Amino acid sequence: MPRDQTAVLPVVAVTGATGFIGQHIVKRLTEAGYAVRALARRLPTQDQAEDDSISWVLGALNDEAALKSLVKGASGVVHCAGAIRAASRAEFLAVNADATRRLAEIAANEGRPPRFVYMSSLAARHPRLSPYAASKRAGEQALRALQDRIPMVMLRPPAVYGPGDLETLRIFQMASRGFILRPMVPEARTSLVHVGDVAGAVLAALEVETPPGKPVEFDDGRIGGYTWEEIAQAAGGAVRTNPRLIPVPAAVLYAAGALASLVSTLAGRPSVLSWGKVPELLHPDWAAEATELIGYKPSWSLDRGFKDTVNWYASRGLLTT
Repeated sequence: MPRDQTAVLPVVAVTGATGFIGQHIVKRLTEAGYAVRALARRLPTQDQAEDDSISWVLGALNDEAALKSLVKGASGVVHCAGAIRAASRAEFLAVNADATRRLAEIAANEGRPPRFVYMSSLAARHPRLSPYAASKRAGEQALRALQDRIPMVMLRPPAVYGPGDLETLRIFQMASRGFILRPMVPEARTSLVHVGDVAGAVLAALEVETPPGKPVEFDDGRIGGYTWEEIAQAAGGAVRTNPRLIPVPAAVLYAAGALASLVSTLAGRPSVLSWGKVPELLHPDWAAEATELIGYKPSWSLDRGFKDTVNWYASRGLLTT
C-alpha cells in the first residue's frame, strides 16, 4: 500500500541504525508507521538509502551538533549504538557510558523530551565480570540520573542472533563440521533471542504507556534459558548434522583470550574474544529473569530462528548446508 506523502509521521531517532540489530529495528519501526531519523558515520547501504521513511544525520556519538539534529522534535530515541569490542576499559566506557549520557542529556533538554529506549545488555547484570559488562551498567547508571527529566526504558537482551549476525556464524560453522566448542561450565544456561524479537521489544518499549521502573530483561520466552546440549541440538537441526559438544577448560579459554588480546593490540583492531571477555564466557547463569514489558510477545522459537539464520548465511555464501 503506497505511503501517504502528506501524512506527518511520528519521528524516532535511532543510533546504530546500520548495524546488525539496528537495521532490524529500523525496518520494524518503518513497518509500524514511524519515520526514522538515523545517525551514521557514512552514507548507508542502498536499501536503507532508498527508503523514503528514513532520513540520515551524518556524525558520530561524540558530535553534539549531530546529536542535537538527530533528536530535535523526535517522539522517541532508540540508542542502539555501542561497542562490543574495544582496546581498553576506558574505550568501552567512552562509547557505552559517556556517549549514552551525552545523548540522553541532549534529548532531555528538548522542550518535550522524547521516550528514550536504551539497548543495554544482560551482561550489565554482572558489571564486575568484564569491561564490557561494566560499561553497559555504567550506561544504565548514567540514565538513572536523568529519569526525572526524560521517560525511558532500559532493555537488557541476552545473546542476540539472526540474519546479519556474523558472531553467531561461528556456532553454525562448527556445527556443520560435526562439533561445537563450549566452555567447561557445569549446568550452564543461557537465554537467547532472535533479532526480530529484539526489534519487537524496542517497539513495545516505545509504545508502553508506563515505562518500567527498572531494566527489562527479555528473551524468546524460554523460561530458564537453554543448556549447551539444547543449543547444539537446535544448531545441528538447522545445518542437518548431529554435532558433539567439546568442553573447553577455563585455562584454555584464558590462553586463547590472552593470545587474542595480544594479536588485537599488535594489529590495532580489537576483537570480541579477549582476556577480559573470558569471565563472561565462564559465568554459569545467563538466563534472563522474567520482567514483563507490556506489548512484547516473542514470536521466534529457537529451532525456527536458527533455521532462519542459517538460510540467511547460506543465501550469502557464508555457510553450506
